[in-house]
Amino acid sequence: MRAKTVLLEGAIAGIIGAVMVAAWFLAYDLLRDAPLQTPSLLGAALFEGSSHAAPVQTSTRLVVQYTIVHGLVFVVFGCALAGLFAIADRDSRFLFAIFMLLCCFQVAFLALLVVLAEWLLDPIPWSAIMIGNVFATIGMLGVLLPRHRPALRRFAETGLEEPA
Repeated sequence: MRAKTVLLEGAIAGIIGAVMVAAWFLAYDLLRDAPLQTPSLLGAALFEGSSHAAPVQTSTRLVVQYTIVHGLVFVVFGCALAGLFAIADRDSRFLFAIFMLLCCFQVAFLALLVVLAEWLLDPIPWSAIMIGNVFATIGMLGVLLPRHRPALRRFAETGLEEPA
């Protein structure tokens, strides 16, 4: 698979993942009657170093800034994931590495949040974050898995055994 194809596939997967998370948190915020509160809180933590002591008002500037960073991070992650899937096309054992990466990412993101901005877990519970991450994973895999079916078939047949 050519590098340009991998990057395009990864960018699409990343954008889908970012949109899935953003849609989840928009719905979550609307259900709490606080539209766009989550990206405002995350933007305040990221760009202003806000803490629990300082209340955060919903801000278009913070929402836009955070959304740009959020989207870029997801595009980079999507490209890395697409690269691993391209490798898995040659060696299906890399599908296990992809599975481990996705699991570790879930834990690492929550750990990073606890270390850098634990106060965010009051207005945004860890369960809501995990649900958003699961939606992102489903969206990204929905883009990547159909394009890499041969690797999935080989993995189903051989598992972690070395290919013949």
